[in-house]
Amino acid sequence: MSIKNTPQIILISAILTGCVNTIDTTDLEVVPSNETLMSLETDNIQQIQDKKTEYRFLKIQPANKTEKCEIAYMTNEGDLSVQNGQFFWDGSCTKGKADGIGRLFVKYETTDSEQIVEYSDNQTLINIYLINDKKNGTLYKGQAEIDLDEKTQFGYFRSVTPKKTKYGELITDILETRDVTYIYRYNQDNSFEEYTKSYCALENDNETCFNITTQVKPDLERISFSNTVNNGKAKEIGYVHESNPANPDEKSVKLITEKGTVTTKNAEFPLEYLTYIREINNEIKNRVSYVPESVALSENKIEEYKNKACAVTSVDFMPLDEYQKICN
Repeated sequence: MSIKNTPQIILISAILTGCVNTIDTTDLEVVPSNETLMSLETDNIQQIQDKKTEYRFLKIQPANKTEKCEIAYMTNEGDLSVQNGQFFWDGSCTKGKADGIGRLFVKYETTDSEQIVEYSDNQTLINIYLINDKKNGTLYKGQAEIDLDEKTQFGYFRSVTPKKTKYGELITDILETRDVTYIYRYNQDNSFEEYTKSYCALENDNETCFNITTQVKPDLERISFSNTVNNGKAKEIGYVHESNPANPDEKSVKLITEKGTVTTKNAEFPLEYLTYIREINNEIKNRVSYVPESVALSENKIEEYKNKACAVTSVDFMPLDEYQKICN
């Protein structure tokens, strides 16, 4: 239901390609200035803004409703597959439109999801409280608000099932707006934190992003600028700073260029650059600080929906056991 149908979690993996030359020197000439990095960010953001496609609302008649009961569904102009998709609405209809809280089942070429949605104000405002992305096996709780008159969206979500990684189980909090997504990933004891600020645009059904990502743990600090191309595969185009207090000799700066990677050992980024990254990290953390509040609202709305749905003994548009999974 959101612009990109589910919150886009941009997980950055550094892909360092090409030849690696090691320079045994503390010469910092390869380290970019703060102005250079900000210029890189500005240039890439502008390129993505230039690629932005138009978004539109489709008026769709759910396949399981015999009476007129249009739902409003937001998608990008180039997405033709959605027109051949299947939509089912488990909720009320008023004056020919879906109304109130219900569950929306959406199936088409790139999407298989169910969402708990609330249509209000004569369907000029849409709230989303749960997204079960079956295609990617991800469940989100939170609140996204879409204003059909202003064509804007704003949403806070949390991935309900922590992702298991080599750093333990990570929780992902997301703030998604029309132009930028803020992602904060962390584990319970805060021994690992990852901050991502992502600017994305859709072009011919392909997503192009520019990301600023920082990973922080006791023995590692990694900062990178990267583009994601080809369905989210990341190619790093910026700079990485690694520090390892346990092994100071391994401290290094890596400059990623189109021709390959140059490593300067025993070097650090200028303090002004690290300050700039800290400001971005604080921005991300502050932006997603409202996620717990949104999750609490989501849980109340989900319970309100379940009180109606879980009393149902039969449905005619999908197997009952599938429909009642939300009741378990």
